[in-house]
Amino acid sequence: DFSEKQKFLNTVYEKFFQGFAVKVADTMGIVYTPPSIVRFMIASIRELLKKEFGKELGADGVHIIDPFTGTGNFLVHLMRELPTAALKKKYAGELWANEIMLLPYYIAAQNLEHEYFERIGSYEPFPGLCLVDTFELAEPGHGETLEMAFDLAKNTERVNAQKKAPIRVILGNPPYNANQQDENDNNKNRKYQHLDRRIKNTYSAESVATLRNKLSDPYIKSIRWASDRIGDEGIVAYVSNNSFIDDIQFDGMRKCLVEDFDDWDVGLLGRLV
Repeated sequence: DFSEKQKFLNTVYEKFFQGFAVKVADTMGIVYTPPSIVRFMIASIRELLKKEFGKELGADGVHIIDPFTGTGNFLVHLMRELPTAALKKKYAGELWANEIMLLPYYIAAQNLEHEYFERIGSYEPFPGLCLVDTFELAEPGHGETLEMAFDLAKNTERVNAQKKAPIRVILGNPPYNANQQDENDNNKNRKYQHLDRRIKNTYSAESVATLRNKLSDPYIKSIRWASDRIGDEGIVAYVSNNSFIDDIQFDGMRKCLVEDFDDWDVGLLGRLV
């Protein structure tokens, strides 16, 4: 059945990059998130939305994005938690997902569109899926490389629509790669002028640590990006390691998180910031 096909595609995606595109896997931090963790995070988001904002998961205006969607597993599980009536509106314009690589992008489209078909009984292309580097969205001339390379007019429209959307919830599993596995690989993390400057002026500026190289990790960038993206109110739910909790290099980041957010919680399986 399709769930078996979905599991197979996810396995191929992860194993392929780890076995045959090691540098890409190293840079992108490719890893498949177990469903139990995804369900835990969605349940936590549901509880926080109701407790802190008085909103249901399927409420109008609650825009949700997975900025590093991979094969779309987070949004597939989220769609399963939405009431059928709410799913139609959410799917049409309040669910968003970004992916930078073509293989997982197409797998995500198949997974999300099939889930909608199973729930609603009719096929609709998912209009919230963008082929774009999430970190570029905050940069001048965002997404130009992908748009010029593939000439995707519809993709550009989706990216522009997403940039205007009032995102309330950000969830997903961001990439991890503070240091490449082999320093001789010439496979350094990509630089992002605006985002790197934001980290320098906040997390780094507030730090007393001598070494701060771990602040260049993409998952730190993802937290900085998400903190800025939700504006004055919202929820950021990420899977992450625990180094930012007590590592000296993240002292400035911890100070900023306390200032940026009214509350934050470390879950047993996932992290809610």
